[in-house]
Amino acid sequence: MKINVNNIIVSILKNQDKEIEKEILKRGIKKDNIEKISWLKRSIDSRKKSDIKFVYNVEVILKNEIDVKSLKNISLVKEERYLKREAKDINKKILIVGAGPAGLFAGLRLVEYGYKPIIIERGEDIDSRDKTVDNFVNTGVFNKESNIQFGEGGAGTYSDGKLNTRIRSEYIDKVFKEFVECGAQEEIMWDYKPHIGTDVLKVVIKNLRKKIISLGGKFYFKNKLEEIYLEDNKIVGALIKNDKDQLEKLEVENIILAVGHSARDTYRMLNKKGVFMENKPFAVGARIEHPRKDIDEMQYGKFANHKNLGAATYNFTYNNFDEERGVFSFCMCPGGVIVNAASEEGGSLVNGMSYSGRDGKFSNSALVVAIKENEFGDHLFSGMEFQERLERKTFELVKEYGALYQSVPDFLEGKLTEKEIESSYQMKKTPYDLNKFFPEVITRNMKMALRYWQKNYPLFVTERANLIAPETRTSAPVRITRDENGESLNVKGLYPIGEGAGYAGGIVSAGVDGLKIVDKVFTKIIEE
Repeated sequence: MKINVNNIIVSILKNQDKEIEKEILKRGIKKDNIEKISWLKRSIDSRKKSDIKFVYNVEVILKNEIDVKSLKNISLVKEERYLKREAKDINKKILIVGAGPAGLFAGLRLVEYGYKPIIIERGEDIDSRDKTVDNFVNTGVFNKESNIQFGEGGAGTYSDGKLNTRIRSEYIDKVFKEFVECGAQEEIMWDYKPHIGTDVLKVVIKNLRKKIISLGGKFYFKNKLEEIYLEDNKIVGALIKNDKDQLEKLEVENIILAVGHSARDTYRMLNKKGVFMENKPFAVGARIEHPRKDIDEMQYGKFANHKNLGAATYNFTYNNFDEERGVFSFCMCPGGVIVNAASEEGGSLVNGMSYSGRDGKFSNSALVVAIKENEFGDHLFSGMEFQERLERKTFELVKEYGALYQSVPDFLEGKLTEKEIESSYQMKKTPYDLNKFFPEVITRNMKMALRYWQKNYPLFVTERANLIAPETRTSAPVRITRDENGESLNVKGLYPIGEGAGYAGGIVSAGVDGLKIVDKVFTKIIEE
């Protein structure tokens, strides 16, 4: 018999397993009836800085059945039954474009059903990509096809490796279990804010690729989709530029389009081919960086640096109701670094990432302002072109691939930061008044949010806090619109998925989208 015991509160100073068992016994479960206790979720309650606690939900396997109706915060675990499926036609020729989370999990699901998909990725395999990225940071030599945005694992490979989506679902459980089997930390299964870290994620991605290959999938790196071929608005083939810079025509019946949110050339090609797309909201701003000790103290008080807590996280939001506009932190990287995330020649921007230990000197997060669809123009790519203008302007001001910086107090006062700042960002930094860089709607809202947060979190706005800009690639500025089955509205056989299609917002949601699309399109239910 399995039961869930919820809302177990334990001081971080005490032995966690012993205190959890004590609480279970207090609630009416006999010790000799307990076979096994497993953590389901652990979160941190840091509202009272003098007494920080962990809050647990656990699963308990009992030797003998009991009546749980009268027991507080205890419920019976109902065994979930999932639909059994099988492939519709394993001989279908399926091309997956993109080896980020959406493409990888679509590929995994297909090979598990017996399909033999071809997966192409414009960037390099993860080992080669890592060397290319390191060379870019150290020398400034840029590769437009393999960088922080493009390559095996997608943009999420160089991030904190956050897995924030954590509701019970067949698909979400599948993503987490595969990650653990491929080398991720087991604690992602129960941590309230699970993360892998870019160093471990690289190993996980490589192992996931090996698994797909072992089941019949084929990978081709440095292979880029140049064009799709249509007959009667149906996919019949694709034009690929291979790793030798040669063009190859590939006959396929279905294309699962799992490009990332930075595949601007692919968006433009699809638009020329008449694929239906639409504008969508996105967000733009800067990275805000603090010494990690400031954020740890802000969140944990005297318990900052406690061995049971690790680097502190935060998630801030501010709503400007007059404009119906939000300002928010995004992709927070505790103990992390800021990196150059360029993917186009002559354009520069930043992003953040963390390693699994989250033990760096600084913590950073995107601080971004919501941009409404068509806010900077009426045509399909007006949002994308706005991003491009900011990135090109940065390159022109820095005169190379680098970033702009300004201390937060100077930003609020509208003056140039004259001193050189200390930062995790390793490439060239140029001081600039960001009030003169961004449109007024962005700077005004950033200031409103910073002043609002400063009231409750004084350590968030100090002379040690700096803005590194710009952060432009929070999400895709367009959506490749699809129907309820995941198929393009006007091109048969084209299935846009993941972040680049505008249907996901992180590693887990992109992976789930890949799994779901395969089940919807390429399988049939054989047992409910």
